[in-house]
Amino acid sequence: MSIEKSLIISRELSLPEEGVKAAIALLREGNTVPFIARYRKEATGSLTDENLRQLEERLSYLDNLEDRKKTVFRSLDEQKVDDPELREKIDLAMTLNEVEDLYRPYKPKKETRGSKARKAGLLPLSEYLLSDRTGNLMQEAKSYLAPGFDTPEKAVHGAMDILAESISDNANYRLYVKDIASRRGVVEVRKTKEADTDVFDHYDDYRRPLGALKGYNVLAINRGVKRKCLTRNLVLPEEEIVDHLLAFTFSARSPYAEINRKIALDSYRRLIHPSIENEIFASLFDRASEEAIESFRSTLRATLLVPPLKGRRVLGFDPGFAHGCKLAAVDEHGTVLATLVLPNPFMNERSRERALSLLEGIVRKEHIDTIALGNGHASRESDELLSELKKKDGLESLDVVIVSESGASIYSATALAQKEFPQYEPNIRSAISIARRLQDPLAELVKIPPMSIGVGQYQYDIDEKKLSESLGKVVEDVVNYVGVDVNSASAALLSYVSGINAKIADSIVRYKEKNGLIRSREELLDVPYLGPKAFLNCAGFLRIPESKEELDNTAVHPESYPIAKKILARYRKEELMALSEEDRRRLSDELSCGRETLDDILKELTSPTRDPRKEARTAKLRKDVKTLDDLKEGMILEGTIRNVTGFGFFVDLGIEINGLVHVSEIANRRVEHPEQYGRPGDIVRTKVLDVDRKRKRISLSMKGIQQPS
Repeated sequence: MSIEKSLIISRELSLPEEGVKAAIALLREGNTVPFIARYRKEATGSLTDENLRQLEERLSYLDNLEDRKKTVFRSLDEQKVDDPELREKIDLAMTLNEVEDLYRPYKPKKETRGSKARKAGLLPLSEYLLSDRTGNLMQEAKSYLAPGFDTPEKAVHGAMDILAESISDNANYRLYVKDIASRRGVVEVRKTKEADTDVFDHYDDYRRPLGALKGYNVLAINRGVKRKCLTRNLVLPEEEIVDHLLAFTFSARSPYAEINRKIALDSYRRLIHPSIENEIFASLFDRASEEAIESFRSTLRATLLVPPLKGRRVLGFDPGFAHGCKLAAVDEHGTVLATLVLPNPFMNERSRERALSLLEGIVRKEHIDTIALGNGHASRESDELLSELKKKDGLESLDVVIVSESGASIYSATALAQKEFPQYEPNIRSAISIARRLQDPLAELVKIPPMSIGVGQYQYDIDEKKLSESLGKVVEDVVNYVGVDVNSASAALLSYVSGINAKIADSIVRYKEKNGLIRSREELLDVPYLGPKAFLNCAGFLRIPESKEELDNTAVHPESYPIAKKILARYRKEELMALSEEDRRRLSDELSCGRETLDDILKELTSPTRDPRKEARTAKLRKDVKTLDDLKEGMILEGTIRNVTGFGFFVDLGIEINGLVHVSEIANRRVEHPEQYGRPGDIVRTKVLDVDRKRKRISLSMKGIQQPS
């Protein structure tokens, strides 16, 4: 590419060019985003992991763009196309669509009406039609008769097809139509007669300017079209566009005005409009997908950063009716103590009493102090049962915490779950997962495919590979942000550590099984497949509490140990905490250590074992609201934002269905971007506006309501 990629990315993302250039070089060398963000701050100018992810994605696009240009240039060489101006335009093109538009006239095509006419030798006749001023087209056409074009009329139609394709391949015309579409295009949507659902009623006889469509509108319409419930059409000023094509293609003195209009109209209707319509809808979908993925990333990050509940003996409670409630008791370290299946406790009083007795038995025997209750089917009925349990002598302080069970059933049937708990049935594994995700959400949720955690609306309408890759990067960033105890971590958790893939993660687990606990970071180099490059990328993110080297249990990278030890030899912990700005600047110079790196080292030396996850804040759920039927208009409820979309917040009120705070009900002003008013995990206070029990929908409002501080 003529323009340096670092300069392009720097301008687009508003990042310092030198930092971008350094980051690109580090990525090319095989360094990971978490490693670069944490340990190469001086080189990149302290680019964050979010900056680096955006940079990485844009770099990948530009690399693909460059590869496509090379392919196009090779094709032009093979076709002996010598057009310096065309090559310069392609070289300067900044998007794949722009390259394809320029290459379109030379791109090998399947057989078309125009190509058949060309093959039949009608190209000179099409050129004659363009230049002739005599009006003798039909007479001239007699000289070009050929198989399939055996009359003058058919020959003229062939020439018209050649010109129609030539117009449609003109990059300038396509650019003009796209510009018209962006400014004045209107999307019309209608419900089909075959649609047997009311889900898409909102989009029946729906009409919006192209620029007014929100991302969630695009995804919903796209879903309806795929299900054949909706049809969509891009409406453009056809007559104006055809007049433009006529004016710039044909001479005003041409004697074939009627034929020329037919050519321009055919080119537009048959070739240009369908092609550009598809391209625009594809572009809208890509943009909507990007917005949705960003929302999903935010939701997933908040879910993974829920603080662990350390030092608790937990009873995982997977509620159910027909197949009963599945229970699993685990100790403070997640080790399974006991399991139990409660036959349906909700059939009658007798079954309820029996369930209470069994519950009381396992809680007392295993010294349970917290119950993790799954939020699925029968959750509220189970909560009532547990409320009765808490009335028993000595169990009043028992904590009951509602836990999202998204993905628990999927995990329970995986090869990983079978390997981890071969002695248990899948339904019991679900209960174990629910218990352990309360103790350490991150460690447990990494065992589940990110898409199965339940990250947002329309997640199944987006390219699965793209979404999975994007969410996988969120998991990687969060895991490395928190850090991992190498001796207690599962292979699933280790596989997300910077520089460690699934093969190396399995190798670490097998190494521990054979040799016992890993006693130092240096010992990691003895693990098969974990070479110097992987060690460089992973070492700082792995914690080893059992090591004699205290720095091995911090985020200080081994490459900085000499600096850290000099600091420890000079200062006590209290003195480190009291260092002034001038002291730090002087220390940075004396140790020849970058200031950002020094600050990170000092932070680790003063609080080496801190967990960066904040203390959990939980919503104060109303005890009198257990089901949808308990909700009444005007009720004030506190809840937790679970998902943020372009059209509002989905709020968990402690019942099976989340309520929606529509964008129009977030604040007493126009809200363009809901994420500016709330993020996943935030606690909000809402008012019930409407309860649609038939469709199981809850409408909420935050307008005029004092929010929790």
